[in-house]
Amino acid sequence: MQEKLTILNAFVHDVATGTWIGSLVLLSILHAQVASPEWAQAAHLVRPLAGKFMWVTWVSLVVIVLTGVVRMVTWKVFGWTGDVARDRIRLLKVKHAILGVVFLAGTAWQVAIAYF
Repeated sequence: MQEKLTILNAFVHDVATGTWIGSLVLLSILHAQVASPEWAQAAHLVRPLAGKFMWVTWVSLVVIVLTGVVRMVTWKVFGWTGDVARDRIRLLKVKHAILGVVFLAGTAWQVAIAYF
């Protein structure tokens, strides 16, 4: 049962990450399109829509963090030991350092688009 819950947690973590990326892409496209003359009449709709999608962003980030903590605690469920565990931990640290910067920059960009 623990293994199934661990897999479900990893799935939810990945879906939340994809949802965050999707909201970033959507807000970026809306921001770019509003600058074009074809969208001039709809420009007043973009800010409220962006604010609503920021809720998707915040919920996604909370889910990512919470499920990430669970993943951190349960990583030994899959039985990694020795060099595999050491190398995997090293790679996970590098991955999360890079993704941390990407998530901070992406979320800052979304906040700038939606609220300012």
